[in-house]
Amino acid sequence: MTGEDGRGARSGRSGDGPVGRANVTGLTLPRDELKSDRVASELERRILGGELEPGARLPTEGELGEILGVSRSVVRDAIRALVARGLVTVRQGQGMAVAEPSDAAFGQALIALLARSNLSMGDVIDARATIETRLVPLAAAAGEERDWEHLDRVCTAFEEAVEARDWDVVRRTHLEFHLALMRALHQPALELFLKPMTEIILVSSTPPRPAVKEDWEVETHRPILDALAAGKAKRAEEAMAAHFAAMTDPDRYRVFRARPFGAVFIELPWARP
Repeated sequence: MTGEDGRGARSGRSGDGPVGRANVTGLTLPRDELKSDRVASELERRILGGELEPGARLPTEGELGEILGVSRSVVRDAIRALVARGLVTVRQGQGMAVAEPSDAAFGQALIALLARSNLSMGDVIDARATIETRLVPLAAAAGEERDWEHLDRVCTAFEEAVEARDWDVVRRTHLEFHLALMRALHQPALELFLKPMTEIILVSSTPPRPAVKEDWEVETHRPILDALAAGKAKRAEEAMAAHFAAMTDPDRYRVFRARPFGAVFIELPWARP
């Protein structure tokens, strides 16, 4: 796609300056394919290909309709589809713009899929255990001193918050502990793959009695960090397995693990985006 000066017509940014209006000149489609899904696909192609960059303002529905020769309703349906995919934002008074990259739509879709399934809390916890137990040995090999220093601060804050019964901080630091383990792998692509799990971790790591400090299994976290900091991959894997094994205690977890994941999720309003 070229502009009037013969160079690539991108909406691009110049340094850190503001992003301007998206250039959609030349946006034409075969007349028999001018449907909302085709319009959405073409805009999606340009967004994913980088021709329409994050923050670029799109023409109005009416203007897009004139460019494409379609009705505003066709454009509106296409934009709705792109909003649902997390590619476009629509704000009153600001119009439509290319969305900043975000995993929010994927995370919400994954949560919705699990919530509408027949899976139990035990099913979800066991799936997390499989993933995280297999990842910690890799983190032991790839992690750096700064990772373990950060995890030590997080673990300490978690322990202190549990003692103080500051449950908001407990949830936040517990989530960060598990997310920091993934970041210690230093595999950006894998981190992107796993980041939509954030909400799942938040829900599935909430104990049956979230305001009872014993249920947070505080003592099972520090051994994971100690093994990682020592570079002991096998010991880290065993410590993580022990962490999740504590969540199978039948006296406290039998009823909780049997509950539908969706039922637990809707009872935790702070877990919803």
